[in-house]
Amino acid sequence: MRTGGGKGEKILVSVRVRPRNDKEKTRNDICDWECVNNTTIICNNNLPERSLFPSTYTFDKVFGFDSPTKQVYEDGAKEVALCVLEGINSSIFAYGQTSSGKTYTMSGITEFAMNDIFCYIQKHKEREFTLKFSAIEIYNEAVRDLLSGDNNQLRLLDDPELHQRGTVVEKLIEETLRDRTHLEELLSICETQRKIGETSLNETSSRSHQILRLTIESTGREFSLESSRTLDASVV
Repeated sequence: MRTGGGKGEKILVSVRVRPRNDKEKTRNDICDWECVNNTTIICNNNLPERSLFPSTYTFDKVFGFDSPTKQVYEDGAKEVALCVLEGINSSIFAYGQTSSGKTYTMSGITEFAMNDIFCYIQKHKEREFTLKFSAIEIYNEAVRDLLSGDNNQLRLLDDPELHQRGTVVEKLIEETLRDRTHLEELLSICETQRKIGETSLNETSSRSHQILRLTIESTGREFSLESSRTLDASVV
């Protein structure tokens, strides 16, 4: 999703298809998906319960079995993630059933996005950047701060400043990043704090929703009509 900056709002939907594992191959109630091209997938199974549903689906992007996470990032997420450097708020999220590969894919996308963001900062010495990071977990309808050492449930509140930021999380920790290593340390903490558990499809399933937020503010080091404008946006 892209908002602000005079570019309006844009939503892109991509699908990543993985092959069935050994356990899934023994079941006849799971659709055998096939990528027709880079925008279309079809369900090859003749399941009675799917007789009322279409067998062909079209999306903005489709990534097949052989598509590495790097390609998923480059073609499906990079443009959205790097909007934050232009002062445009953006969001990337993964949706799918347990064991479909959401955590695996998003971990890779996060790493590639951080590489590009810090590379951009290194190349633009004419601007001063401030990066802030926060992370929450939603588990059984309870919101918890992944950067905090306790398990206290946090409250969702409306922004008291004329509702400019929409809904905010009360007492959420927001760390100002020192460098890339600092961010990696915080991501490691988040991974350790997350709830996991065994399901019929995945022995170490992520049993919660994780939301990572990176806010970037930048200002020109020297005054000029082009570079003095302050850019402030978040990628979630």
